[in-house]
Amino acid sequence: MTVGLTRRAFASAVLALGGCSTQQPEPVRTLAPGTLRIGTYFVNPPFEYVSNGQRIGFEVDLMNEIARRLSLTPVFVDTEWETILQQMQAGQYDVIVGGITITPERERTLAWSTPYMTTTLGLVVDGRRSPQIRSIADFRNASVGVQAATTDYDIAVKMQQKGQIGSIKVYSFDRIQDAMVDLAAGRITAVMKVYPVAAWLARQTPGLSIVAQVPDDPQPLGIGFAKNNPGLLAAVNRALADMKRDGTYARLAQKWGVA
Repeated sequence: MTVGLTRRAFASAVLALGGCSTQQPEPVRTLAPGTLRIGTYFVNPPFEYVSNGQRIGFEVDLMNEIARRLSLTPVFVDTEWETILQQMQAGQYDVIVGGITITPERERTLAWSTPYMTTTLGLVVDGRRSPQIRSIADFRNASVGVQAATTDYDIAVKMQQKGQIGSIKVYSFDRIQDAMVDLAAGRITAVMKVYPVAAWLARQTPGLSIVAQVPDDPQPLGIGFAKNNPGLLAAVNRALADMKRDGTYARLAQKWGVA
């Protein structure tokens, strides 16, 4: 009797174990086996840019490390801001990156990683030409340069409508250096850009500095994916979480001055 009960208990335990399914991660699927095809644009320092013929930057290092952790070879494809979102939606890349703010509109067409950084928009001025500008309240009559089709542009338009800035000058995404030249020459009062880029640009020209950050408009930056590839999205999110946990992310952020 004891033996029979023991056997029945054992059999029940085996059945119970067989019935308990642990959820397995979605398989990692990429366009070409063994590679991670990354769409970006190398005109966005310190995130990604070209120096001495080398493609470098914080997000270059970030994506290289993520690819390494997924046992994939990173392949960067240089494109343009004006087309990158549509190209990702059309399946031309496994992922896209480039200091891209996650917005409700962009979430309707693409999937996004957990934000690897949440930052702000910074306003760069030439203190020698505009010593009177010391805070966000001083931009009511200012002319502000922004890049086309960005959250910078959208927020600048809202600020202009509220009377918080005077006028807007729009530059194509890859001509941000023209905005800095115009700023240094006094043709515009300020340049608005996501904070790490604004700070990098300000450091390149003596006299330029960030005097204000736009309040109440946080900028969560993420990696974009096709909506039909949840396995890759989950794998990248796990890699990001591991990098933040083991200190790798902090080291990269400090290296590139985006912490």
